[in-house]
Amino acid sequence: MDVKLKIHFLARMTICFCLIAGCLTVRGQDTFSIVAVDTLTGEIGSAGASCVGPVNGVGAFILSDVIEGVGAIHTQAFWSPVNQQNAHARMLEGLSPQEIIDWLITNDVNSDPTIRQYGIVDLTRGGESAAYTGVNCWAYRDHVTGPGYAVQGNILLGQVILDTMQHTFLNTPGTLADRLMKALEAAKIIGADTRCAVRNTSSQSAFIKVVRIGDGGTPYLQEIVPDSPVGVDPIGLLREQFDLWKQNLANTVDPFLSQAVFNTDSLPANGTAEALLTVVPKNNADTLLAPGLEILLANSGEGSWGPVSDLGNGTYVASLSAPATAGSDTVSVRVVDGPDTVALAARPILRYVPATGLPGQTGVERPAPGDFRLYPNFPNPFNPGTVISYQLSVVSEVDLSVYNLLGEKVVILVTERQPAGHYRLTWNGRDEGGALMPSGVYFAQLRVNGGVRTVRMVLAR
Repeated sequence: MDVKLKIHFLARMTICFCLIAGCLTVRGQDTFSIVAVDTLTGEIGSAGASCVGPVNGVGAFILSDVIEGVGAIHTQAFWSPVNQQNAHARMLEGLSPQEIIDWLITNDVNSDPTIRQYGIVDLTRGGESAAYTGVNCWAYRDHVTGPGYAVQGNILLGQVILDTMQHTFLNTPGTLADRLMKALEAAKIIGADTRCAVRNTSSQSAFIKVVRIGDGGTPYLQEIVPDSPVGVDPIGLLREQFDLWKQNLANTVDPFLSQAVFNTDSLPANGTAEALLTVVPKNNADTLLAPGLEILLANSGEGSWGPVSDLGNGTYVASLSAPATAGSDTVSVRVVDGPDTVALAARPILRYVPATGLPGQTGVERPAPGDFRLYPNFPNPFNPGTVISYQLSVVSEVDLSVYNLLGEKVVILVTERQPAGHYRLTWNGRDEGGALMPSGVYFAQLRVNGGVRTVRMVLAR
């Protein structure tokens, strides 16, 4: 037998033996995949595809490890369950993504980390990510990382697969599930995994998974295509399953995408001022639900609720009256739809400030001389842009900037001397250089004549 043919035959026999006997290594797992988190919703996701069939009955899904409330790990390329279990344990111990990879390299089950590939992202560390591609992974091999995600692959058509996945993930609006599905579809190119070129597909098996805090043993989303016929792309089949999953939830209130926002962040504590709360129940496609839902409101402080009004367009409003003493209210919203009661993730806060020098009866009155106001942005959460408004009572030196959670300045929106008046502008969700910012929490900070006001903004791509 020809030497090259014999080596190829033995390699294929090794794969068969591993699958039948349950050996600790599966060759060539996986080809292209992504792990990601949404620091706003607490969602953690995983998606990928490979030119392998139903390994352990699940195909490429074998490499996915998503830990609710913590992070996600992909252990791929000569996949080993021992390495995967070790990575899982290290993440639960609190190691960072890079520390986990360093540990795996030092403690590889077969003492050969050069054949492995890893992608890791950590929700508890604000979306910190890391990846590793061993020098002996089968070509083409590489990885790309950024805040909140890691994309990796081997046995690829080329760098274009990874770059396309990354670009699509970063520029797709909507939920984490939508962004993962689109990123995977971006790699739906014949021969993306070069082994599948002869099948006229990108891959042979595919998966997508998203978990939310509180899921327990039942993931919010888990769709798997463990195998597919020759000529039928598994990513296309996965899209069909994904769309059916979304359709089945079309009439269900989504706790993360639904909104609850006040028209102001503070009221004078005079016993009569009112703020208006708008509640916008949405489904998992980020669209409004039909009117007629029951809205239950509760608050932690001394404010008093008026009745909830159904506006008939899928939105609801209610007024919250200020008490006569300073303090604050944190509001919780529940939406009742038939047998289901859903608590919204949004918990708006309303502050009650001493009424001295604040004329009028609402939270949007003209500020006292020398004072200024920064109002809550709207919409919030938002994508792609949000309106920021503020009011000046006198001519002032104004600086309005946006900061991230690390306290780093993202963009300067205003820096000039302005006359008294009311101002509105839109932040387009981009930094000073025009680059799109990832999903997450940001702060608009207004500095006027030495005073500072700040509002919390949530960008949800």
